[in-house]
Amino acid sequence: MALPEDRLIPVAKFPEKVQRFVSPKAPPPMKSMVARGMVPMKPLVQVCALYQIAARDGGDLAKDAARTVKGLPPGTLRSIAAEPLLPVVLDWLADLFMDTREVLQPVVLNKMVDSDTLIRVARESGDTPILELLANNQARLLEAPGLIEALFLNRAMRASSVDRMLDFAARNRVALPNIPEYEAIVAAIAGEVPQTEDEARAADAKFAAAQAALDGLGGRSEEELAEVADAFAEESAAAEAEQAPEAREAKRPEPEPEEEKRSSSAAGRIRELNVAQKVRLAMMGNATERGILIRDTNKIVARAVIRSPAVSDSEAMIYAKNKALLDEVISYIATNKKWIRHYQMKLALVMNPKTPTGDAMRFLNHLRVNDLRAVARSKGVPGPVTKAAKQLIKTRMK
Repeated sequence: MALPEDRLIPVAKFPEKVQRFVSPKAPPPMKSMVARGMVPMKPLVQVCALYQIAARDGGDLAKDAARTVKGLPPGTLRSIAAEPLLPVVLDWLADLFMDTREVLQPVVLNKMVDSDTLIRVARESGDTPILELLANNQARLLEAPGLIEALFLNRAMRASSVDRMLDFAARNRVALPNIPEYEAIVAAIAGEVPQTEDEARAADAKFAAAQAALDGLGGRSEEELAEVADAFAEESAAAEAEQAPEAREAKRPEPEPEEEKRSSSAAGRIRELNVAQKVRLAMMGNATERGILIRDTNKIVARAVIRSPAVSDSEAMIYAKNKALLDEVISYIATNKKWIRHYQMKLALVMNPKTPTGDAMRFLNHLRVNDLRAVARSKGVPGPVTKAAKQLIKTRMK
């Protein structure tokens, strides 16, 4: 389904006695009376008439119509929202009552509601129980995959429910192009999807703790944030090493007090999350959060971060200069046409030894002589690149 371009209700659908009030030819005073609720009508008809005036006339009439609807008794609104209304009217009610669960709930449960409306609710609502209703509506998830994507990016969505939803989508071969590394994420969390409510609560608690830890980084200096990122990278690498066969054979010692302390830090909280949860944090978060998560040693997480549409040119520049990031992150930056159009980006990539040699050679041709000299003197740049830089300098000096 999709909401129609023409959002108006055909006048013929209204009761004959009401048609003159909602007709385009109705005089302004008559429209104003309807908008202010001064014309007696059955509640269901009144809501449709108010919608019609708001959709067609806009301005002050739309504001009056919205106030009139919001002034109706809650019980009346709940009953109307459960009626088989036209999808455009339900969309209007969802917009007006986005923050009112008792009205929004019957709207999202209404069989007539359009998927576009549900996707908007999934994006804008911060009401977890409402989001859970959407996530549990499997028929709608299959009909509108955009609903899964919107719920994935909503901070109020339970982490455990997201895992279940992704697992459901994978089992039904639903394509989710707006979730980076979706198939790899599902494969990575196989066997980790919460099966009981206790497991779900534990997963939700870990995710909430990580969110809170990241929120607590607000106002920190760049140096402090760098320390957190370094700690996360170290813990991520250590955790990966523990997964090696030789490490798993050895019994892990009891955690020391310092390890327990570290696990309560922002870096430790994030490290405890599964792949899907880390990717969610990266896609929902800000530059600070992405700057931490891009240093995860799990390629799925790092690739998802750099592919996030929220990554700015300045962030990409910082990543391009970082020689500790995964090769795949640098390689992706080197092939991004938007980012490599900047001179400083080309220079940063040439100076990064993890840039594929072919790309580095290509960027060399765009560098100024002074920067070529810096490349030629650098001990951190691969030999073929420094050699090519020296040759370019000789060519340009002739």
